[in-house]
Amino acid sequence: MKKSLSILFVLAICTGSLFAQYNGYYDNQQGGQGGYQDPYGQQGGQGGYQDPYGQPQVQPDPQNNYQDPYTQQQGQNNAQYGYGVQLSSIPQNAQNFIKQHFANVKVTFIERDWDDIEVYLENGTQIDFFPNGDWKEVKCYGNMPTTILPANVMNTIKRTYPNAAIIKIEKQFTTFEIKLNNMMELYIDSNGQLLGQKWDD
Repeated sequence: MKKSLSILFVLAICTGSLFAQYNGYYDNQQGGQGGYQDPYGQQGGQGGYQDPYGQPQVQPDPQNNYQDPYTQQQGQNNAQYGYGVQLSSIPQNAQNFIKQHFANVKVTFIERDWDDIEVYLENGTQIDFFPNGDWKEVKCYGNMPTTILPANVMNTIKRTYPNAAIIKIEKQFTTFEIKLNNMMELYIDSNGQLLGQKWDD
């Protein structure tokens, strides 16, 4: 019995010694008292933290500046998206287009998403803009402003169908697709060259 107790006593002393040595080694590896050792090997010091990938933290912009994803223009974040947005929130060149060609027509509704801006006027006109504010399509069943198209394009339309009215214009790079109220569609380049026409059925 005494021999068994002696063996247990010796084992307890050895176990305690090994545990103490392990704790000392662990503390040294963890950066001392309360230090933080990043699992990727970055030393954090007293409760500090360092990004394991070495990337600096990005601070929020105190002025809430906005960068348009299409135009890459920096400015105040006043852009609005959805239904019924304000005219002042769309790109300035789109506002200028409306003022230039529809100066006396009231804007009644604007819808904007990430790839299109649709503006509706009180006379039934619909204008579609690209996200950067360049116009791409105009539908007008009243009097389409002749100032939208280059003069040589307008001359080609008048020469081809002098009694027809324009009800839709779509810009495709350097070509214009023009729909007339006689159900004809014309394709004219920016030089006024008639590229083709077809019956819009």
